[in-house]
Order: sequence, then C-alpha cells, then structure tokens
Amino acid sequence: MKKLLILALVIAGAAGMSQADRATIDPIKFQIALPLPQAPTIDGSIDELDVWKWAGGATPGGGDSYWRVFYDDTKEDLFRGGTLGDATTEPWDANDIGMRLWVGYDAQNLYVAVRVTDDFIETDSAEENSENGNTWLDDSVEVFVDGDNSNFPTRDTTGTNPEVVGTGGQFVITANNAYRHAEAGNPSYGPNGDWYAKTAWLDDGTGYEAEFRISLSKLGNPKPGDIIGFTVAVNDDDDGGNNERQLIWVGSPHTEATYGNLLLGIKQYTAPKVTTPPTVDGKINAAEYAGAQKIDQNSFNSTFDINAGDDEFEPSDLSYSFWVVHDSEAVYVAVDVTDELLVSDSAAAGSEDGSTWEDDSVEIFFDADNSNDSGRSTASLYEGQFVYTTNGAWRDNEANNPIFGADADWVAASTITSTGYQIEFKVLKATIMNPADGAVMGFNIAVNDDDGANREAQMNWNGYPHNELTYGDIVLSPGAVSVTEWSLY
Repeated sequence: MKKLLILALVIAGAAGMSQADRATIDPIKFQIALPLPQAPTIDGSIDELDVWKWAGGATPGGGDSYWRVFYDDTKEDLFRGGTLGDATTEPWDANDIGMRLWVGYDAQNLYVAVRVTDDFIETDSAEENSENGNTWLDDSVEVFVDGDNSNFPTRDTTGTNPEVVGTGGQFVITANNAYRHAEAGNPSYGPNGDWYAKTAWLDDGTGYEAEFRISLSKLGNPKPGDIIGFTVAVNDDDDGGNNERQLIWVGSPHTEATYGNLLLGIKQYTAPKVTTPPTVDGKINAAEYAGAQKIDQNSFNSTFDINAGDDEFEPSDLSYSFWVVHDSEAVYVAVDVTDELLVSDSAAAGSEDGSTWEDDSVEIFFDADNSNDSGRSTASLYEGQFVYTTNGAWRDNEANNPIFGADADWVAASTITSTGYQIEFKVLKATIMNPADGAVMGFNIAVNDDDGANREAQMNWNGYPHNELTYGDIVLSPGAVSVTEWSLY
C-alpha cells in the first residue's frame, strides 16, 4: 500500500514550552498513525492483520507492535515504554498489566487498537454495555485526543469546555463493553455514530483487545500531515471494587498539555544534489553538506523499538543529528551521535554481518522502489539495511550482501568525538536501483545505544526497521533546496 503524498509542513524544534498548533512536535513523546487500505471491523478482535498490519505501531506482518508499554523489573518505575500512573499497589509481574498499540486513519476516522495484557479481568463497577458508568474502576482502555493540538494547560473533566470537547476528549471502553464519553461532551456512540469501540477477551486468558473508531470530524478534522495530541491509558482492576493501577503511554489523563504527539502520516526529507561529494572519512565537515538541512533527533521526536529498549533518557545519553546529500553517483548520509558511553563488545572490529545492533551503531534503510511493503522487500537486489558501528564493523546482510569498500557498492567510516561519534555512509545509486533526480524513496535512520550489557535503546527517525511501510520519505532533489523543504506529510 502506498503512503499518501500530502501537505508539507515545516517542523519547529522540540524544545521549550508545548506549542498550540498541528505543525509543531511538542517536547513529549512521538508516534505515527498510518493510512489504512480499508476500515477495520470494530468488533474488539485484532484479527484482521491485512488491515492492522498497515497501522502505525505494526511490526512486519502486523502480528506484534513496536509501540508497547510493558513490565520491566530492571527499570526503577517498573515499566518500559510508558508510565505507571495512579496505583494503590505495584504490579506483580509482566502478566499483570501491559499494552500494545496500533493506530491508523482514513479520510473519515482515526482507528486505535489496543491489546491489553491482564491476567485477572474484573468488570463489576460499570454494567455491561452501559453508558457513562464508573468505567475507570474496571479493566478498561481510555483514549485521549487533543485534535487541534491546542495543549489546554489544566486538567478538565467538565465535558462542556469547548477548548477540550470541541476537538476531542476522553473515549473509554471496558472489558465488558461499557463505554464512557462524558468527558468528550457525550458525542453520538455506535457503528454509525461519532465514535464506536468494542472489546473481546483473548482465548488464551492473557487479557483482552479493544478497537476504537473516532470520527475525524469529532476531532476538528485533522488532515494527513497534522500532529494531534494523543495518549492511551489502561486501567487494571484485579479483585473488584476500586482499580489497583493505571498504565499510560505518556502524560496525565484529561490534561492535554501532557499528551504525546501523533503524526497522521510520515516525515519527509529533501536531499540536495551536490557537485563536489563529501569525503567519507567519518569526519562530518559542514562545508561538504552545505545546503542540506540538519535534522536533530531526540527522545521527543523519534520512534522507538520498545522491544529493543526504552524511550526515556537524557539527550547526553542518546541523541543525534543527520544530513543527506547526493550526486550523480551516490547518496551520502552523515550522522553525528551524542552518546556519553561508547560500547562495541559484540561485533568484532572490521567484521562483516556480526551482531552490530548490540553495539553503538547507526543503521540506514532504503526502500528504493518506494514499494511500502509490510516487511522488507526481497524482490530488489540491494535495497534494505546498511549498518556501521563505532569500531568499524559493518552489516549488509539485510541488503542482500552488496560489496563493501571504498570502490565498491557502499562504504562507511566512523570517528570518535568528545560527545560521542560520527559516521558517514556512501551508497552507490546503482546499489539502490539507480534512482533518478527527483525520485522519492522510503528512508529511515536508526541509532542503537549499548551502555555495556544488552542494547538499551534504538532511536528511529521515522518508523520501525525492516518494515518499509513505516519509513519516512527521502526526495533526491535535482539541485539545491531550501531548508523549508524538510517536512512532515
């Protein structure tokens, strides 16, 4: 399925106070929603992988999600990918509570799917199929949307404030299909209403699934390319009565200014064409990338593989900047990584196709034919993943093993800096299907962080490795470009 080519928007820096517009990434968390080829059936069962596999969060094949919140007893707060909110008791283990998310959209609706891990399901407070009961006391899923990204600063549960309910609010479904929308201004509910949701228990007893459809008109009609405020919370009731805890992706319930960023679509980067190519020596010379827009990535504006590591840390622990240019022969990618502790103990120096992802390393991905496959295309000879570590190990197995070297299909080099390391890549255009000037390719950059044990994090510019449909786009400009040509769309 092709990603939609839509409105270009300039991105402001993710720093300082939250902004009130649909073009600005707020300094919180970031995820993408992707266009769906057809509307999913809202029945509570995430079994239509031919639909949900195209959603933001989907891993190759669609059966799992890289957008997750789950129990991790190595973390001080016990959870990776999210936060334990109001709680009277801590969870016992990974079976107690957790969630996976998929988010998509079409011309009419926003769609959200949540697979909840929960080994004791209780629904004693809000009657089955009832409206506006005490849903928060039962096992339930709450979706919060700030459709105009206005970041209303204070907690509001009145259900009457147009600043909140005019473009969103709270939408809740319990494990027994009681629903609540009072804090969204009581919009119409049902298969043909403003919104609709259903849940179904998993047959293996590990929890339940929830599916939501929310009309974009109820959210102020955001368009592809817009950023809206968004978060999801799961309530956990283990023994009846009050709930024991609430798990949330980010922020605080009913407080728009704390919600994360949800982009309807993907990012795009326009790479200028240069007459003098960079020297690929691992030392980023600004003059060699003159005219290329510098992109800064941090924990606020990146997507993460939560299966691989966490998504919360200081910029000095992991962040990066990148530039891309091209000439008649090749595409050049420069990545300047901030990383306070460098480790390269898994892939031997100068080795090929070792466990590079377990070390401090940079991965670049090309979907050269822009096929946007669910997964990694194997039809094209060398498109795929190119990896280089701080100690000069490389990996290109997932690009079908082109030849590495200065006069070969691709090459890379690294240097250590006072704040981390730099890596430069050169990939011959002949290696990635000879894209013409003006061509659009799927593109992603992922940076791995190894602080001494297993990989602690993987920070992506856009999407998820080896799942082409989630990549951003790179445009090979036939000439110089304006800095405003880096965009979301």
